Amino acid sequence: MRDTEAPEPLLPEDAGLGIPVEVTAGDARHPLITVGDSITMGFKSLAITDTSLSWPALLAGALQLAPGVFTYPTYPGPVDCPGLPLNLEALVRGIDSAEAGGLPVIREVRGVHAAIAAVTHVKGYWEHGPGGGVPLGSRAYHHNLAVYGWTVRQAYTETIGQATAAVTEPQGLVSSFSPEVSHASERAMLRALEGPSTGPDSTVTMIDAARAIGADGGIDTLVVALGANNALPSAVQLRLAWSGMDDKPTVWTPSDFAADLGGLRDKVAEINARRVIWATVPHVTIVPIARGMGVKPAGQRYFGRYVHAWVSDAEYLPGVNPALTGEQAWAIDSAIDQYNYTIKKMVYEARVAARPRDWLILDLCGLLDRLAFRRYIADPLTQPSWWAAKAYQLPPVLSALTPQPDTQFFTSDQLGRRKGGLIALDGVHPTTIGYAILAQEVFQILQHLNPDVQGSGIDFAAALAADTLVSHPPSGLADDLRPLHVINSVVDLVQVALGKHTS
Repeated sequence: MRDTEAPEPLLPEDAGLGIPVEVTAGDARHPLITVGDSITMGFKSLAITDTSLSWPALLAGALQLAPGVFTYPTYPGPVDCPGLPLNLEALVRGIDSAEAGGLPVIREVRGVHAAIAAVTHVKGYWEHGPGGGVPLGSRAYHHNLAVYGWTVRQAYTETIGQATAAVTEPQGLVSSFSPEVSHASERAMLRALEGPSTGPDSTVTMIDAARAIGADGGIDTLVVALGANNALPSAVQLRLAWSGMDDKPTVWTPSDFAADLGGLRDKVAEINARRVIWATVPHVTIVPIARGMGVKPAGQRYFGRYVHAWVSDAEYLPGVNPALTGEQAWAIDSAIDQYNYTIKKMVYEARVAARPRDWLILDLCGLLDRLAFRRYIADPLTQPSWWAAKAYQLPPVLSALTPQPDTQFFTSDQLGRRKGGLIALDGVHPTTIGYAILAQEVFQILQHLNPDVQGSGIDFAAALAADTLVSHPPSGLADDLRPLHVINSVVDLVQVALGKHTS
């Protein structure tokens, strides 16, 4: 396997690629608008719930925006398991409580019962209860327009009408008996894009909503953070299937990604925004849902095989448990590197055009690379040439924690957090302190562009206090996640029976 080092990250001061652009100053009515996917939405531990703790909301607080100036949707859910589609942190805490006291067999039964009850309550709430209705609309769109699970193309093709039709169509028997909330992403979309246009005839997309906000007095800073879902399914499913070669692709070819990005670029160019910050796509093989088996070859970025984090080396069954090879992980990261080259080239061309635009880069990929634990921090031989100068230094509030938060899969016991802390329980999305780090990166970009932006940015002490997973970790997380292991093992067996994946 050919192994080359990851591209050198761009720091906040590099956002403009060293190309100055003069922008006419003006008072835009809307200081901050964000469009994106689950990361911008504030998704964590397999649910969208604490939208007030998303990175855009944390950034709005650091910018001292007045209440109501930056708005976002809410996703309450049932009391025992709030959010959509399934809050793993709440589920684990519910099992913790149910298993307190009694004989081991009784505790096990109680735990399983608590998990089944929580899943049932969540499904009932969002399909038939208070969350089951279609939002009636409002006078204005939210300022955070992100929707989890969306690819680049969906941002300008998926409409409110399509989501409404999906949510309101009669359920089949399979959907009725499935433990999953039906059309969860569409339900999330209808809340995220709640605004003046509603109903089955609405043709409004995420980008249309942003355009409407821009037409209403202008946007100062628009952040576009899309593209992760053009490759993330490969790490979640541990299956490599290229667009154009499979009816359910997990990775878009670089040419397909570039075509979709070109469509998004043209739509965004029509929005009345003073500046646009474009996020790069993170290397999805770094997130800890995919765990490298065995020992990584000396000096190599990749393990020989990647399996789900809850599958131990001893438990792995070839042909049953899904897996990626090191070659496949390299191919996925190489495709993402090409995605990001396309994004950077697009921003460069906008800044040097005859009528230049103040388009900038938020190097989300570089930020995750700078935090990567098993790839770089735990293996100095694999550290790229830029590591010494650009490895991420945690803020003092976080570096003082023991152990220091990192990107390993989160585990905890009665003594507290044992490892991890930057990635939540789904093994993909950041914790609140992880989102705080991302918000600080954007704050520093804005501060570099405008020295009048005051303060040091994100209040990491407040973010840590609000991060219940890190500040008050579940006491028996390893044991409580055993049902998750069993469920996923059954799913893997079914997938093999259906011929959906191979080792």
